[in-house]
Order: sequence, then structure tokens, then C-alpha cells
Amino acid sequence: MKYLILYVVFSSMLSLCKAQELPRRVYLGIKMENLNDDTRKLMDVNEIKGVLINEVLPNSTADEARFSKGDILISINGTNVSSTHDVLSLLASQTGGDKFNYEIYRNKEIIKASGVFKTFPEEKYKDLDILYASSKSLIGLQRTIITKPKKKGKLPVIAFIGGIGCYSLDFPFDSTRGEVQLTNRLSRAGFLCARLEKPGMGDNAKYCKPCNEVSFMEETEGYIQAIKALKSRPDVDSNAIYVFGHSMGGVFGPLVAQKTKLKGILAYGTLGSNFIEYLAKTRRTIAEANQMDPVQTDDMIKTFCECSAWYFIDKLTTREAALKSPDCQEYLSLFDLRSRSYNDELYKFNVPSLWKDFNGSSLLLWGESDYVSSKQDHKIIADAINYYHEGKAEFVVVKNTDHGMNNANSFSEAQRNVGTYNNMVDKVILDWLRKINKA
Repeated sequence: MKYLILYVVFSSMLSLCKAQELPRRVYLGIKMENLNDDTRKLMDVNEIKGVLINEVLPNSTADEARFSKGDILISINGTNVSSTHDVLSLLASQTGGDKFNYEIYRNKEIIKASGVFKTFPEEKYKDLDILYASSKSLIGLQRTIITKPKKKGKLPVIAFIGGIGCYSLDFPFDSTRGEVQLTNRLSRAGFLCARLEKPGMGDNAKYCKPCNEVSFMEETEGYIQAIKALKSRPDVDSNAIYVFGHSMGGVFGPLVAQKTKLKGILAYGTLGSNFIEYLAKTRRTIAEANQMDPVQTDDMIKTFCECSAWYFIDKLTTREAALKSPDCQEYLSLFDLRSRSYNDELYKFNVPSLWKDFNGSSLLLWGESDYVSSKQDHKIIADAINYYHEGKAEFVVVKNTDHGMNNANSFSEAQRNVGTYNNMVDKVILDWLRKINKA
């Protein structure tokens, strides 16, 4: 009887572990757009509601289900779709291997057919292992995409946290992305790199609170649990964990360090002053990137500050602020990317105070052509750290590099073109890591 009870308990634990594994999301494999009035007139489909399929990707669900470029997708499993958001919402509730029915409009007739959902592809490299791990927090299950060299033993870790937007860090179709290039290069230098997926994005969509509903501190807690899960891995040196915070990710870094020990924090293109000051400074560099004249620039910053005060101090919505000044709708669109609680928590932060108690090593990086962040903010953080912990922070300017860690020779060039990844970013990081580990 005792062994039977042990078996039942063990089986239950095994089932629980399996239930908490995070599967890959479904992969429809189309590029699509909403139907607008011009497209409807051009295609003579004034009465049809759906989304236009611009491209069908090879070896995808849509390819095997015989979708074609120019089709209008009308419904999936009996649910009508009238926007790309509708399609994405429906896909988030599906599981790989599930059969589905669909309706498409093609050549003036409605076609009804079925298919089977395939799962999202995985990244593959000959010299690196890619693992899709997960962690659990109060907001749900969250994906961690691990890149590691093909070697045994415990490895130092660099955990990548992304910026303010709701976007996925899962890029099986685009290895040219700055995030992928950076983590792959660091892994080839001997680090286990982990991209910490945003809540509600990518594989997290079905199993986690939506990204645009979480608060700043809820998102922080998700990253804390992801770091703790990494520390429990047998291939990880738990005493050599670094966080790389890109853009807003640089604010999450010291917050994570308050709850789980880090050896170091690296921040690129981040903010180091209160949110309103940061926004005002970067509106000026954004104006320069867009080649606005001095009068336009000053007017824009003044109006932006007024709009921000209505939002944060008077607690107006972006729509309500736009009734006071129409420009607020555009200027405050950044805030609509996230929840009210996320923005309000960010607004209240005294950013230097977040770094005050971190006594690990810190590297602050700013791209010389990064008009989205401020050079001064990185110096503010480095100076604050060194004020409380002398010699613990270093500030480095990476020449000819934009906010996305890509090559660009100026603010205006960064605004016009997306260059290729600048490998000076990982070179500076590796030089710094070697230096602090020799000290």
C-alpha cells in the first residue's frame, strides 16, 4: 500500500510537471493586412469581411492547407475574422496538431476547407544548442529561449530582457535581428544566453496574462522567476548570472537584482532619469533624427510635456488628453502600448535609487546614433552607481550604432534605415567581462 501511495504521488507530480511545460505556439504562416476601402474597391470585394493574405510562407500550416496569396481569410473554426488582431487572437487559443476549418474568398467565391495546425519552427545552428525552457510566475507560464555552446559543464549566463513594447523575442525566421546576433555571438564566446520572453507574447500568449494588461512590477516578477529557474539548471553557474537590459530592459535589471543575486548588469539604450525628464530629452533627439527645425522642436517638446502632465498628473486617458490638444493622440501613443498601471509605476520610479543597493559590476552602453535614448541618462546611472559603490560601473559609447544595436552613422541615418548588426556591441561586452573577471 505504501508503494502504491508513493507511485500515485510520483505520477501526480510527473503529470503536474508535464502540465506546466510550455508548448510551442501554432504557426499559420501568412503575412496579412486589414482590408481598407482602397483595397476593397481594387479587388471589388465591398461586401466581404476578412483579412487579405499577402504571402503564404513555405512549409507552414497555410501552405499545407492550400492558402494562396490574394485570398481573403473569412473565418477559422466558424469564427469570423475582420482584422489581423482577430486572427492572432484566434491562433493564441489553438494547439499544434489540432484540426481546423476555414473559409476563404477566392475568385469571387467562398471556399470551405480544413487543415491541421503546425507548431512554430525552432531556431537551429550547427555550432549552438537552442533550448525552449519555461518558468512559472503569478501571471502565468513564460518562455525562455536558451542559446548555448556545445560544451559540458556549468556556464556563466547572460539573460536578455527587451524594451517597452509588446513584442516577441522568438525569431526563427530572422537571425539578423540585433537580439539574436548579440546572444549568438556571446554564446559562441562561452556564455549560456537566455532571451526572456515578454508576458503574453510568442509562446506565452495562451498561458500568460496579456502583455498590454500587466503592470511594471508584474512583468518584473516574471523575469525574477525566469532567472531563478535558470539558476536551478545543471548547466548554469548560478554565481555568474548577468542581466542584459535593452532599452526599458535596463530598468528591469536592478529591480531583478533586488530579489535574486546577479553578478552584473549590462544596460544598452536605457533610461537613467525620471520618466518625464527622459521623455523630454529624447523628444529633442527624435526631432533631430527627423530633421525638424529649432522652432518646431521647441513647440513639440512643450506640447509633449503638457500632454504627459495631463496623462500622469491629471490622470487623463490619451483620448481625453487629445480633446485638450489633438497632438496628444500622437505624442502619447507610446503610453497606449502598455497598461495604465505599468505606466504609472514607471512614472513613480526614482531610477538612480533602483541602482543604489546593487554592488555587482555594471556596464552602461549607449550607441552614438541612438536617438531613442539619451547619452546623459547612461552617465547618470554610472555616476550614481560609482557614488555608492566606487569603481563598480563603467560607461561606454559605441560608435556608429543605433537603438537596435545596428550600424548607423547619425541620428537621421538611424531614423531612415535599418542597418546590419554592429559587432562592436558584443566586442565591448566581452572585453568588459574579461576585465571584471580578472580583477
